[in-house]
Amino acid sequence: MKIAIIGYGKMGKEIGTLLSQIPSVSFFFIDNEEDWNNQIDAFLNCDVAIEFSTPATVVQNLKRCIEKRIPVVTGSTGWAEYRSEILDLAKVNNASLIYGSNFSIGANLFFELNGLLAQKIKEQTQYAVSLEEIHHIQKKDKPSGTAITIAETIIKEMNNATQWHLDDNSEHTDSIPIKAQRTGEVFGTHKVLWDSYVDSIELIHTAKNRKGFAQGAVKSALWLHTHPGIFKFEDIYKQL
Repeated sequence: MKIAIIGYGKMGKEIGTLLSQIPSVSFFFIDNEEDWNNQIDAFLNCDVAIEFSTPATVVQNLKRCIEKRIPVVTGSTGWAEYRSEILDLAKVNNASLIYGSNFSIGANLFFELNGLLAQKIKEQTQYAVSLEEIHHIQKKDKPSGTAITIAETIIKEMNNATQWHLDDNSEHTDSIPIKAQRTGEVFGTHKVLWDSYVDSIELIHTAKNRKGFAQGAVKSALWLHTHPGIFKFEDIYKQL
């Protein structure tokens, strides 16, 4: 099985390390236009691509994969405004795609826990919910895709919250504030706080390294190779 890794950043390198431990898999990297030109034949003959790039390049990378009908797994964030366009393009081209804001199994369990808590607590109007996320200083998008997914999961269950906003100390109604911090080399910490005048409930997920994200992406690529279609990682991760 031949895999294209699109993006030679920290996640791409972590994925390469995992793939090098699978004897039946070969892989190569594409990181810039020169690589696209030099590796185009390898790309057109690969079995699946794993895309972890940047908000500035993810859309074009996905279009290249979809238009050539190369099955692609993407963990890049910061492209939510183009999601409908990409999904429509995938459908038109009968392409295969797995996308998600976080490929960590633990993070996806965290999504479910927050949805369940929101469902149970929505009638308790004394609680106000807020989010905080902390990432390394190289992360470009704010808030993180994971934080947005958490907020959207909670909003689905809430009666009095219809949107989220980046916490800027201004007044918002019917909206969940998300505080985003960029510091050091933090892999990713997400906190959800339900606060009232008598007590508070806090859920926290902390990534200790990038291995969890890479493992989810690699398992997804191997699975997508034999399960064509368009999927959200959070809907299929229990099948991997």
